[in-house]
Amino acid sequence: DDQGLLVQAMGDPVILSRAERVAISPDACWHERYRGTNAIGTALAEATPVVINGPEHYLERNSFLTCSAAPVATPDGRLLGVLDISGDHRRHHPHTFCLVRTAAQMIENRLFEAMHGGNLQLRFHPLLEGIGTLAEGVAALSGDGHVIGANRAGLEMLGLRPADLGAAPLDRLLHVRMNELLDWARKRGSEPVPLDMANGSRLFVRVEAGRD
Repeated sequence: DDQGLLVQAMGDPVILSRAERVAISPDACWHERYRGTNAIGTALAEATPVVINGPEHYLERNSFLTCSAAPVATPDGRLLGVLDISGDHRRHHPHTFCLVRTAAQMIENRLFEAMHGGNLQLRFHPLLEGIGTLAEGVAALSGDGHVIGANRAGLEMLGLRPADLGAAPLDRLLHVRMNELLDWARKRGSEPVPLDMANGSRLFVRVEAGRD
């Protein structure tokens, strides 16, 4: 969870048995305050995905582990917790880091749909072929054209912080007005449109009507 408390652990019985000896088990806390540098606690502290491999762990007894962790946030920017994949450090593979980051993003995207499925949504990316992939930015708009929710990629592409959600009018971020977006959606459906940003860069944007 957001305090580093392990909620659930599952996996290979052999590594689970070894992990339990160093308290990788439900109800154990892996906050940096208590265990120093470790993937779960450091991902929470930095609010970014991390890999902690072997002797990079602060506590020597954890040095047999390789751990890849990614934080999971709500569409309004609140940190929910961390997804971590741990294993024997002798089998460290960089693909594990990609896997945990992708899984965390998929969770965030599902949370976004659950919270903002009724709102007008924008899906965008600097490359046309990026729309519809896990790399796309997603944002939800209020009826008056404010960005009220976004995934992690969406925040980064729009140059927003979680604290900006609800206070950022779309027309200050993109050179487009709300009525123009709605008109485009009615006439062209889901066809992406290139839009210039206030900072001079360009995004391809697809407009999707919400359930409401």
